[in-house]
Amino acid sequence: MSRPIRRRLLLALFLVVAGPWPLVARADVALDWLSTVDEATTKVAGVRGDRARTIAWLAAFNALDAIDPRYRPYPPAPAALPADASKPSRDAALAAALYTALVVEPDADHALLVRRYRDTLAAVKVAGEREAGAILGQQAALMLLAARSADRLGRVEPRAGVVAAGAFVEAPWSKMPRSIAIAGLAPFGVRSVTAFDPGPPPGVGSEAAAREIAETRALGGVAAGSRSAEQTAAALFWVVNEPSDFSSWVKGVLEARKLDALDLARIAALDAMIGIDSAIVGTTLKERYRHWRPESAIAGPFAVDRDAGWQPMVRAPNSPDYPSTGAMSAGLLEVELPRLFGVDGAIEWRNSASQQTRRWPNAAALADEYATSRIWAGAHFRSAVDAGRRVGREVAGEILGRQLLPR
Repeated sequence: MSRPIRRRLLLALFLVVAGPWPLVARADVALDWLSTVDEATTKVAGVRGDRARTIAWLAAFNALDAIDPRYRPYPPAPAALPADASKPSRDAALAAALYTALVVEPDADHALLVRRYRDTLAAVKVAGEREAGAILGQQAALMLLAARSADRLGRVEPRAGVVAAGAFVEAPWSKMPRSIAIAGLAPFGVRSVTAFDPGPPPGVGSEAAAREIAETRALGGVAAGSRSAEQTAAALFWVVNEPSDFSSWVKGVLEARKLDALDLARIAALDAMIGIDSAIVGTTLKERYRHWRPESAIAGPFAVDRDAGWQPMVRAPNSPDYPSTGAMSAGLLEVELPRLFGVDGAIEWRNSASQQTRRWPNAAALADEYATSRIWAGAHFRSAVDAGRRVGREVAGEILGRQLLPR
């Protein structure tokens, strides 16, 4: 164990017994920690942040489920407490699990974590319940941290690609080198990454490829006359967004459902698993096919019917086209919103970056717009969008169908 990690874990143990703590007025503890986790990990970039949040919420779920065993735990997990045993504080267990899992991250907001942890423990008046809950939460987090200790989180560069028609070309405008570290990470919830392979995109020069090139050329260019004003607005809505917008919206949805802490932690853990596993699957598939982006297929030197002046409405990410991970996110939402978050009807969502508010009759309509917007933005072809949305649905469906189920 490295010295910095050991110091952070000792700090976590110290906070269990240290005191006194200032008393604060509390809202619902689990809902408050939903916001705290997101805020504390804002600067934990990329795969590290996704992994940290997933371990943290799984640990919180395992700790709470050990107190009130209603679901199958995520292994490894503390043993369920006997029905006749004295119960540790649920609030202390939740806070300790989240704190212990996140404090080992160098870029996490440690001051915020310490403050929220101390405040949560201060509100638990019975010392024995407070200390027992904190120890249980730490145990749940340390078990998962140890189980994932072999994860490789350093930068991994993609292999050199061929320079030919149909092949992905690194974006010359990108200032950041591309890393595919997440492709080597073991998934948290799905059994096999390769099981989601949708098969290859249309072959270069095929009629199917020509059709989708023509579609993106007509709808996705910066000056595309075929794209409507509504399609332009939708593309901008989904390209530029703040993660906090979704987090705040979800928090409101969950608050209205009046769930207990265990069910909130379960939802957060499942959502985190779905998110990181979809990223692992998407990056792995992109690197398998390394299919060119529309800008290369339309304006690049190997384009079949080259239009050197064509530019996408929005610069695409510096990654291959197929499958679209934006469309994968649409597929995830299509499944998660009704099945995990309980959103069955109309949806309204405000984008604080673009100052837009958009509405949809249901999750399927939202997903349809989100996925297709990648074509309107000029970032993807139809095959990448369709494959991505399908893979997203499958990843979310598998995790919800086999993880953290009722006992």
